[in-house]
Amino acid sequence: MPIDLLARPDEISAAIVALPALPRLDGARVRLRAIRDGEGDVDGLHEIFSDPRVMRWWSRPPMTSREEAVAYAESIREGFAQRTLFNWILADRDSDACIGTTTLYALEPRHLRADIGYALASAHWGKGLASEAVALALAFGFGALRLHRIGADVAPGNDASLRLLARHGFRLEGRLRANFNSGRELQDSLMHGLLADEWEARHAARD
Repeated sequence: MPIDLLARPDEISAAIVALPALPRLDGARVRLRAIRDGEGDVDGLHEIFSDPRVMRWWSRPPMTSREEAVAYAESIREGFAQRTLFNWILADRDSDACIGTTTLYALEPRHLRADIGYALASAHWGKGLASEAVALALAFGFGALRLHRIGADVAPGNDASLRLLARHGFRLEGRLRANFNSGRELQDSLMHGLLADEWEARHAARD
């Protein structure tokens, strides 16, 4: 289907602005929801982002204080208020407890694109929960927002994340050398991308 390069950016911007709140996205085992006031989500974020195993491939060192999690929670709220990012709490569907995050960021309506990021508490690794959360965010980005491209960058060596992206049809597009200072080393970035028509074709093949 041809892309209306004049009308589509306005449609995407309008869809973003019209959202009264960060939408809740429900999967079979996880849900993506807005961050909540109170201690629970902040404590969950601190547990996740202070874990060196989770942060091994991130572009910053692990949190060392709860105040960092408080500041991160505020940045999540502010990001949605400014409509510059959609940062969901990745919650267990049964308990609704925070076990990770899933984010659409670098939103660029003019260019019909965004990037995706995700983190999952190490106690929940190996169950396919991050993949389910990513599927929800992709469906929202390509469906509700009508984006044409969603990108992702992964550090070489982060094999679990590379497998996750491949599972969802992302293609490796290039490598940026020494792109991030993780606090331990300068990390390269493996740049990936997924286009709307590729995403739609994969879903059509499953129906």
